[in-house]
Amino acid sequence: MDTTSTNSVMLHNSYDNAYYGEIQIGSPGQKFKVFLDTGSADLWIPSQIWPRGQFPHPKYDSSASSTYKRGNGKRIDIGYLTGSLKGFVSSDTVEIGGIALTGQSFVEATTAPHDDQIFKARFDGILGLRLISPTEGITSPVWNTMIKQGKVKTKVFSIWLGRYSDSGKKGGDDGEITFGGINTRHFTGTHTYVPVEGNKNLLSMYNILVGKKDTKICSTGCKAIVDSGTSNILGPPELIAKINQGIFAARGCLGLSKLPAITFTIAGKLFPLKPSDYIRREIIGKKEVCTTTFVDGGNNYWILGQPFMRAFHTVFDYQNPSSVKVGFAKSI
Repeated sequence: MDTTSTNSVMLHNSYDNAYYGEIQIGSPGQKFKVFLDTGSADLWIPSQIWPRGQFPHPKYDSSASSTYKRGNGKRIDIGYLTGSLKGFVSSDTVEIGGIALTGQSFVEATTAPHDDQIFKARFDGILGLRLISPTEGITSPVWNTMIKQGKVKTKVFSIWLGRYSDSGKKGGDDGEITFGGINTRHFTGTHTYVPVEGNKNLLSMYNILVGKKDTKICSTGCKAIVDSGTSNILGPPELIAKINQGIFAARGCLGLSKLPAITFTIAGKLFPLKPSDYIRREIIGKKEVCTTTFVDGGNNYWILGQPFMRAFHTVFDYQNPSSVKVGFAKSI
């Protein structure tokens, strides 16, 4: 597998809640900061009529691009776990990590509910990286287009997410996504791969341990997705409650070093999260507040979000279309 790919995008870490990097759309290129999201498939950026939010954002100007093509004019809705928006489809040249994609479709966002969290975001839009069938999505996902246009040597992309507490300590890198290869600087050992299934990329995981105690959660198997767009680890409510009881999450910031590791079993290997991985520490006012990142997701499957991905460098491997797999190795 190619481990020397230079098609990488450096990511900025916004308080361990969002990781975003720069892309360009149009000719000449218009710059946008987009949230990289493996849990969704569409690319959207603000249109000229996008409302002003808490922070100023650039707005895509189709009239300024010589490669713009009008879409079908259909109004569409995009929904996420924590929000939604409306817009319409356009296409243009999109450049990401030194890769230029011609005729890439995307959504020009026009509006969202007035109280939506998206209006408080520092990033401009969202770039979904989930690979889906052409008939399922609103647009053709960027990763689909990279493969279809032969833009990557190897059909993999890999993600390293740094910790906010380490921001700037590694030459300013807060995270990185590499298309077509793996950056060996960001992990130690070898990756453990597990097959995924369906358009959601569901993987199978088994026993979850709190410390050395088997909780019996997932002992017969659970389904999970790996999602860089989720700042927590989500699971069925009764199972999440059991884990939080096991780690005494209600004790706040006292005795964090004494909290147990939470360990996931995937492909026969153990993947432990330390308290520093799954406890979020924030300063609210003048007080330090600590909360668990194990949260009720309201689904019958698990979502292994950013806390898991910070601990484990992640590879999405599409080299065999009939046997897609995801790999994990300890991040450094």
